[in-house]
Amino acid sequence: MHKLIIIGAGPAGMTAGVYAARKGLAPLVISEDIGGQANWTKNVENYMGFTDIGGSELMDRFKEHMDAQRLTYEARRVKAIRRGENGVGFVIQCDDGREYQTRALIIATGKRPRMLHVPGEAEFRGKGVSYCATCDAPLFRNADTAVIGGGNSGAQAAYDLLQLGADVHLITNENITADRALVEKISAHPKLKIYEKHQVRRIDGGAMVEGITIADTSGTGGTGGADSTGGVGGPDATAATEIRLPVAGVFVEIGLEPNSQILGDISQLNDDREIRVDCQCRTGIDGLFAAGDVTDVYGKQIIIAASEGAKAALAASEYLLYKA
Repeated sequence: MHKLIIIGAGPAGMTAGVYAARKGLAPLVISEDIGGQANWTKNVENYMGFTDIGGSELMDRFKEHMDAQRLTYEARRVKAIRRGENGVGFVIQCDDGREYQTRALIIATGKRPRMLHVPGEAEFRGKGVSYCATCDAPLFRNADTAVIGGGNSGAQAAYDLLQLGADVHLITNENITADRALVEKISAHPKLKIYEKHQVRRIDGGAMVEGITIADTSGTGGTGGADSTGGVGGPDATAATEIRLPVAGVFVEIGLEPNSQILGDISQLNDDREIRVDCQCRTGIDGLFAAGDVTDVYGKQIIIAASEGAKAALAASEYLLYKA
């Protein structure tokens, strides 16, 4: 049985691993990837010590630090977690059937992209449907594209695509909520069309995405998208409620969901399905700790996730020393 297992190898998980290793806990880190969401960030300008660094490069630095501590890492996907015999410790079950036992456990599984759940989305995932503009925008240089989401992620995706010469349809089921400075960067661009209060109905194509159908949800009966100056325009503005936009790429930027499903009913979640933790990253279950974006801690930032990972490791060390 392991003393400590950490699930997740993003900023929180890797930092927890380094701190736990320095405490002599010989932690096992289990994750299906290294870096998590941070790899999707093109430029990080607010992580102390780096005035400007790419997200994937920063995660490479984290991994170097983790490797320097000779941490044991297993590249596996965790399927479920259950309590050990007589309620002691935990059993981690992976999707390949492998199981691990541990006295203490840190969950640092982060979040995953929220899906639209419309016809064609799953079929064309990786065939024109993307959840990471930072990763995939260069594949759509000078192409017709759609970005779904009116927050900062959506506006940033639109900006990245516009810099690559793409025509961008920015679609949101409410109003644009992105930061004003970001909206001002993109709003006057001649290749941008904004469709507020429009909902995606379906995505279609052949071997690859060829179009997206949206519908006006404003209740006014209008069907055109608002153009970048706030007027009414867009294809088939006077036709039916539904509008089909011929696009080659669809970027879904509507937020993230916590990867908390592996816990089942072991720990309490809030209404957003984030793991509830206290100031010491404790979940209320003896030996179970959580850190980073999967928790209800305020501020989903790389630097906050890393600091929470450090706290979780210190709290787990104290638990193993005095309580386990």
